[in-house]
Parts: sequence; C-alpha cells; structure tokens
Amino acid sequence: MKLLISLLVILTLSSCNDNRNELESEYQRCINHKTFDRGILYPLETSESDISNSVSVFDSIQTFEYYLQKAGQLTEINKKGYLNLIADIEQAEYLKKEFQDFNSKNYFIENNLMTALFFEELFYDCAMSSFKNQIHYQFILDTKDKVQLNSYANKEILTELIDKVEFDSDTQRLIVTYLIYSNLNWRYEMG
Repeated sequence: MKLLISLLVILTLSSCNDNRNELESEYQRCINHKTFDRGILYPLETSESDISNSVSVFDSIQTFEYYLQKAGQLTEINKKGYLNLIADIEQAEYLKKEFQDFNSKNYFIENNLMTALFFEELFYDCAMSSFKNQIHYQFILDTKDKVQLNSYANKEILTELIDKVEFDSDTQRLIVTYLIYSNLNWRYEMG
C-alpha cells in the first residue's frame, strides 16, 4: 500500500512538473515570436553567423548570466549567489566594467530587449496568454507592477523577487537576470 501511495505521489509531481515545463516553453516561444516579429536591430557590421545565433531571447539573457559567472560576480546559480550579486548593486561603479565588456560583444539584449514594448510582452502579454493566470506565475505580474512604479528594478525589488523565484525554473531565474541587466542598463546607458 505504501508503495502504491508513493508511486501516485511521484506520478502526480511528475505530471505537475511536465505541465510547468510545457507552460514555460510556451511562454518562451511567445516572447521569441513577438520579439522577432517586430524586427531585430543589429549593428551594420553584424555577420550573418551572429544574426543566426540570436534565435532565443532567453538564451541571450542566459549568456549574460554565464558572463557574470565567468567574471566571478555570480558565484552560484541559486538564491544565495543571486543575493550576493545584488547586495552591492546600487554602488556607483558596481558591475560597470562587466556590463560594458558584455555589451561590447553582445548587442542583442541592449538593442532589442531594453524597450517598453519588450517589457510589456515579457511581463504581461505572453504571461497572460501562456500561463492563463496560473497562480505560481503571479510573481511575473507583481514584478511588472513593482518595476514600473520604480522606473527600474532596484535592490529592494530584486531581493524580494529572488526570495520568490524557483531556481529550478530557468524562466523565472532568467527574468531576474534580465532585471539585473535592466538595472545596469538604466544606470550606465540611460542615467
């Protein structure tokens, strides 16, 4: 009897996880389609191979995460690592060199994902159509409201979000990574 109950619990959890993965894949496809449908901006000297490598919004955001990890700024890809990363985010020159180095080689995020239209797609349009108001993605909508009220994702917002993120979800984690990039972009490119 215990074996049967254990098996049912495992099957139920597996089914829920598969459903979440399917919803996240749908969300990522929605973001990609909307971003690419409106047209991608590339510098004039961009090679065809660089253009063909820019096929996923979330892969591009993950490239920034890997860059921070390689630079030693993100020591672990978990809650602790992210909290350590943002601990000093409001210091005057914090991550400025890393941000500028990254942007000099990776233009996709800055040129295509730092727009109000992309922000709406990421945090509202695609979340609503893909997750159909699923409660475990309410944090996407809460994030949108908090960031818009503050103009950018500040230290307090990022800390609060990291406490809510399920780090086994690439989608949730990379949304926070995007907001860290957005914070740096706001300070070093727009500020």
